[in-house]
Amino acid sequence: MTDPIRDSASGQSPRDAEIDLMLRQSMTAPIPGLSPNFHQALQRKLRQSSHAPNKFSRIMLAGYATTSVATSVLVMRSQCLGWATIAAATLAPMALLALTRRLRSPQSGFAIR
Repeated sequence: MTDPIRDSASGQSPRDAEIDLMLRQSMTAPIPGLSPNFHQALQRKLRQSSHAPNKFSRIMLAGYATTSVATSVLVMRSQCLGWATIAAATLAPMALLALTRRLRSPQSGFAIR
């Protein structure tokens, strides 16, 4: 007995045949490409977004830094750490950041290449 849902010639259901046709049509469609000036436009956008942060960004960064320092101090105090340890743990990363920036700047004599 034959299955009334399947096509007798190909052995596919009508839905499978329709999907197969759609896939074949999409595979023969031309491949979209980027516009000729895509890289120039991308570089322009990247340069615009990499400028110095605006006032709102600076305020957000300062608020985040203040909140994280306050939270860290509270947690360290709750662990009964002394103020000297808290100060060292808080200021050491800032000093390391400043040192790294100084070593990377070309005007210092210690620039890493």
